[in-house]
Amino acid sequence: MKYNLKDRFKNYALIQRIVAFILTLLVVFLFFPNEGMIRYEYQLNQPWKHDKLFAPFDFGVRKSVEDVAKEREEITSNQPPVFSINEDFNAHILSRIDDAWEHSVDSSYACDSIRKGSTELIGQWLNAGIVQRGEATRDLSPFDPILIDRGGNLTTIPFSEALNINTVFDYMAGMVEVEADSHCAPIAMRIMSENLVSNALYNDSLTQRLIENSYSEIIQIEGKVNKGQSIIDRGEIVNNERYQVLVSLEKEFTERTMSVTGFQWSLLGEMAIVTILLGLLALFIYMNQTRLFNDPRPITLSLSLVTVGFAMSALAYSSNAVSMYIIPVGIAPLLLRMFFDFRVSIFSFLILVLMVALFASNPLEYILVQMSAISFATLYQSSSIKRSRMLGTATLVFLGYSVIYIAISIAQSGSASGVVTANFGWFAINGLLCMMVFPLIYVVEKVFGYTSETTLLELSDSNQPLLKELAIKAPGTFQHSMQVANLAEKVASKIGGNTVLLRTAAMYHDIGKMNEPQYFIENQLPDNNPHDDLEPEESAHIIIGHVKLGIEKALANNIPIDIIQFIQTHHGTSKVRYFFKRALVLNPEADEAKYTYPGPRPSTKEQAILMMADSVEAASRSLKKYDHETLERLVDSIIDGQKDDGQFTEAPITFKDITIAKSVLKTAVKGIFHQRISYD
Repeated sequence: MKYNLKDRFKNYALIQRIVAFILTLLVVFLFFPNEGMIRYEYQLNQPWKHDKLFAPFDFGVRKSVEDVAKEREEITSNQPPVFSINEDFNAHILSRIDDAWEHSVDSSYACDSIRKGSTELIGQWLNAGIVQRGEATRDLSPFDPILIDRGGNLTTIPFSEALNINTVFDYMAGMVEVEADSHCAPIAMRIMSENLVSNALYNDSLTQRLIENSYSEIIQIEGKVNKGQSIIDRGEIVNNERYQVLVSLEKEFTERTMSVTGFQWSLLGEMAIVTILLGLLALFIYMNQTRLFNDPRPITLSLSLVTVGFAMSALAYSSNAVSMYIIPVGIAPLLLRMFFDFRVSIFSFLILVLMVALFASNPLEYILVQMSAISFATLYQSSSIKRSRMLGTATLVFLGYSVIYIAISIAQSGSASGVVTANFGWFAINGLLCMMVFPLIYVVEKVFGYTSETTLLELSDSNQPLLKELAIKAPGTFQHSMQVANLAEKVASKIGGNTVLLRTAAMYHDIGKMNEPQYFIENQLPDNNPHDDLEPEESAHIIIGHVKLGIEKALANNIPIDIIQFIQTHHGTSKVRYFFKRALVLNPEADEAKYTYPGPRPSTKEQAILMMADSVEAASRSLKKYDHETLERLVDSIIDGQKDDGQFTEAPITFKDITIAKSVLKTAVKGIFHQRISYD
């Protein structure tokens, strides 16, 4: 059995969706915090909302993270710096000093006395250690201890007793002044200054190793809870002591599960939840957006945004340096709303929020704050997608977070005392970061090949160069395109479809006519039809050619592929029947293919709507009578003919949709050609 190109594309789309799903799971598993899922929801200084809790087993109450951090800080600040002495380096210094003496004196005046005395004293100093001064000793007081390392043997001395190079030079200068004559004294001092250096050097790695060893000796347990002991009852306040007991219970439960089973089953359960949630997202798109699911890009984009939002939230949670509320997860629905409807954007965001809530410290608060604030912002953005409203979107994100957070905090604590003012700073940063959605539109358009509604609105502006050219060269076609846009928009509002995409596509669908506008009826004057002088085949070639010319002109002007597909399909594989009938009169064996548009047929609901609206509007211009019955017969005959010709077989449009479309078009056409009262 042979597979055509369409079958291969479907297989490729399925493979791409599967790969995107698997990669999303892998990234989520990689970034998922390695902790058990919170069994109870509780907050510090808030009432316990569950039943009375008893200890299921004996466990130790662990010190809080803050207490452990404080002890670590004390250990770090109290650790004496280590200065290491290298015996080989000592021998090298003494050898260098001895060589300097050999080259500085002669046999007639050897300076033996000062040479011997100074060398012995230097050896003693090097053995004791001449401590290097610098960053490690800057904040030390005279009574602070330091450690001298001699081949692994550590000796503690007060910093005031440690030799330094300046002290050594002072000692040597005093000795030379007493024991050396005027000839040997300067030689001794020169040799000292040129060759003697600090030999007890700061050893940062050993100092840090001692600090780490001290860290490991910190006692993590500060109390014990016996099995069956009451921990907390409903309504009691979760104070600092009870909070730490609850945290210790959760950690102990996870560790016991690991030790008994050898596997963290709670993490496996969380991964199963994530898999189900992502599966629901794919199922939602499949059941509600058939056209989107047939294209692998929507699910890939949704999963990509969910993955990035989840990974960033997990990193913020693990860092303890910033709040999770600083992560602009709202970018996901705001960006998706630029390309899909509100349902896809909000459902994708719901899946993301539920996944993050699995490890959030207060899941209920997190879900309520995120869903409420970002839903408001997404609804606001969907009402107008102009880039000028990005500051308004950022402001609404901040206000939404703030208002919902204050309401939840007051509901939990019964007063405003539970409001943490620092969160408002995180909310403000989040709102500003959400403004990134607007430059990201361009990135998504380039990477995924989508056309945002913002871009579509800009393209549909009649001041666009290509539309201005159409209005000048083919004014009739321009007016026809505007009428088609209005008709198509009315149909889409009744049977569903992207009205912004339809309106923009309608404005460009006939741009190929501007090359030879006089050959198209809407641009012709009465009794001036140039086709009267052409053969039917030549006329058909010109008429059909406007599709190819339109595609070429759109490509040359960087019109998005989504619009170009409407230019390709707005006539489908229909025939230029008028000229084909004329050809049959002249030649009964006329080649039908030369009078047939190359297609393809419409593959989306929007493309099918444009085909109907275009054909009805064009045909209505040739009517001689505009009463209700004539207009209704016209709409029925055109659309039924397209349906019988199989033009809608590849588009996801139902018989009910077609029936409604005909009704809408009849009403609209009657409104255009309604009879006017004569004032003569």
